[in-house]
Amino acid sequence: MNLEGVDVSGHWSTFIESRVITDYNERLEEEIAALAGGENIHRCWQCGSCTNSCTVNAINPEFNPRFWIYLIRLGLEGELLRDKDIVWQCVSCNKCTYACPRDVNPEGVMKATAHWLELKGHTAKTPSMHFDEVFSDQVFSRGKIEESRLMRGFFARTKQPLLQDWLVVLVKGLVRRLPLTLLAKLGLAALFRPRTRGWGRASAAIAEYVTERKSEERAALGLDDKGAAR
Repeated sequence: MNLEGVDVSGHWSTFIESRVITDYNERLEEEIAALAGGENIHRCWQCGSCTNSCTVNAINPEFNPRFWIYLIRLGLEGELLRDKDIVWQCVSCNKCTYACPRDVNPEGVMKATAHWLELKGHTAKTPSMHFDEVFSDQVFSRGKIEESRLMRGFFARTKQPLLQDWLVVLVKGLVRRLPLTLLAKLGLAALFRPRTRGWGRASAAIAEYVTERKSEERAALGLDDKGAAR
């Protein structure tokens, strides 16, 4: 007797083939929980309020926070990686966080998951990650934000041309509407880079904290200081 190409003559157990999960990561939930935003993932009870309220899910049904949290808690890393190219699409509207009855902070979990994917080398840094880093670097080093330098840094990192049509229109509109004194201040800030008075000690403390935090995150994911698996 042949059943779908398998000979089951006299051996009724032969058609029950073993199914081995090779992509299981028993520490996956712990790894996500170790990253900023993922701390409360263990509270999820799969009610689906996050996905039901999600702005992105309304446009792209494949964007499903409830399902990804489910995969993370089960440790199904391979299944999660199938959607690695859309997890980062979270727009941080926080509708899911407001709707969640268990204070899971699904928006934070999505950010932690995107960060996990990048740290593990499964995805390249997204444009939003580059923007966050340029923004943070300015705040940490200067204590202030200078918008033109922020945009230039972001465009340089993401290999985009500086003169973009929308940006030209924006600058022209600002020049027409803003007072000359304010425009002069913006120009001086672009040239001399503003800095919060007495920021040196605060900057050093922040840099130390960031270094420690990144080291803790890499250790929790089983990575060394260079990001390679231990």
